[in-house]
Amino acid sequence: MQENSRRLGRSSMQLTLSRVLEYYFTTLEIEGKSPNTIEWYRQKLDGFHEFLAESNGQVLVRDLSLDDGRAFVKSLMDRETIYEGHPMREEVNKPLSTQTIHGYVRTMRAFASWLEEEGYTESNVFKRMKPPKLPEVLIEPLTENEIRQILVVIPRGTPEGVRNYAVVLLFLDTGIRLSELANLEIDNIDFGAGEFKVFGKGSRERLVPIGYTAKRAVLSYTEGHRPEPANPTERRLFLTVAGDHMNNNSIGKVVQRLGRRSEVFRLHPHLFRHTFAVRYLKNGGDVFSLQKILGHRSLEMTRRYVHLAETDVKEKHRLFSPVDNLGLASGRRGRPRRRG
Repeated sequence: MQENSRRLGRSSMQLTLSRVLEYYFTTLEIEGKSPNTIEWYRQKLDGFHEFLAESNGQVLVRDLSLDDGRAFVKSLMDRETIYEGHPMREEVNKPLSTQTIHGYVRTMRAFASWLEEEGYTESNVFKRMKPPKLPEVLIEPLTENEIRQILVVIPRGTPEGVRNYAVVLLFLDTGIRLSELANLEIDNIDFGAGEFKVFGKGSRERLVPIGYTAKRAVLSYTEGHRPEPANPTERRLFLTVAGDHMNNNSIGKVVQRLGRRSEVFRLHPHLFRHTFAVRYLKNGGDVFSLQKILGHRSLEMTRRYVHLAETDVKEKHRLFSPVDNLGLASGRRGRPRRRG
């Protein structure tokens, strides 16, 4: 009875969407969501709020409707530019991807579910809002030649180059996320054991192994090229030349510049993670240890890399098939040998 009264009381309050959004973001923070995750939610839900405010002025939570959600999604589908106001990329004249719109819908549905649970609305207003169907996109990991192109453009004779070389090798050899690399602390690296501790999504702690070559690159940076921190208490590994902490944006810009210099224009930090996963499996690693290294909650998330690794095997078989290379079908390659 009290629960019903609370729900009806909240739903009848004159609460604005902007205020309740702040309550929601506070809830996510209390639940232990990472700052990056909260910012992801904020960016999308603030966009929804701005869309409604432009036409309706002040928006009350109790007035939210399914039509509002669908109208916003339609506006996203009609948008003709991407990266507007992005800190790392220039605005481009092209529509939003289906994946991006899908992310907006997931975020709005999660918010609507919370509104219902907390009693701000009497029902989940976006429950029937369907996200667009995602296309099956095959992610192409970096090739061996592309990796060499990237490494060769890094000047190894400067402190900045030594740092960038360590950044790239750490990405490639461990598959850690951008935020995990940015927040990696020196004290959490065990060089003797060849592993380091990271705090992944949801502040989940895990140990990640590191190979000899990448470890040597990180040691070279820490022992002779890492500048004195501008803040004496700073323990995070990677610093700018001025001694400030390198955040997600600054590391992302380094990777972006390396992509331009190497002419691997599709390069971005998360592509290193895809590349690590696929090459790990191709080199004989198993999906269970890969799941632990990547910090995936479910094995299903990891299995998508199995498909990519198998695709590579199939392609190699087409090139190196023992029977096809005899030329038996077309007569263009080789010919059956006569028996002596």
